[in-house]
Parts: sequence; C-alpha cells; structure tokens
Amino acid sequence: MQKTGLTIRDADAEGVAIVHISGYLDGHTIMNLERHIDQLTRTGRKRMVMELSGLAYIASAGVGLFINISHRLKGQGGRLELVSPSESVMEIFTILGLDTILAIHPSLDAGLSAAKS
Repeated sequence: MQKTGLTIRDADAEGVAIVHISGYLDGHTIMNLERHIDQLTRTGRKRMVMELSGLAYIASAGVGLFINISHRLKGQGGRLELVSPSESVMEIFTILGLDTILAIHPSLDAGLSAAKS
C-alpha cells in the first residue's frame, strides 16, 4: 500500500501564521506545501509556526524545503518555528543535525512564544 497525501491547515495567533501539516511530505506533495507557503509570504506573513505532530513521513526534499523557508523568512526579518514533530520526523531532524540549525519546539505554545519574540 502506497502512503501518500498531505493535509495543510492554517490558523492565526496574533500575527503569527500557524500551519498544521499532516500526512506525508515527499516528492509528490512538496509542491503543495511550497505553494501554500509562497501564498502566505506574498500576503506579508513573515512569522510562521509549523505544527508537525501529524506529519508521519518527511523525505529529503521536505527537509530542504524547511531550510529554504527558514532562510527566506529570516531574510525578510521573520522566523520559522517548527513544533511537535512526530518521533520519526524528529529522528530524521536529529540524524541530519537539523535540530541545531532549525528552531524546533516541543509544544505549540513554546513555538508561538518564540515566533512572537
């Protein structure tokens, strides 16, 4: 059985875009997230929290996208905070050393607090 599909849901908390991502972020779904983030940044969103508790799988392309989004937002004076990654996604972040490059928080509240500072 092939596992596919990505669900993206938005919320807002005092000017911070909260993007809930669930499913599988791979070569087939990455463009959906990339377009979604582009749309948010075109509307002036520079501070984002990506809630990852429902993300079951992330491919290398997805990891690269998070790095690119982080750099883009920093260049605009904003920031990207990742929160609540699943155990399997956090393991990938740790193996790749991304836990030292990207801001990863254990809870949505912690990520929102960091995004607002």
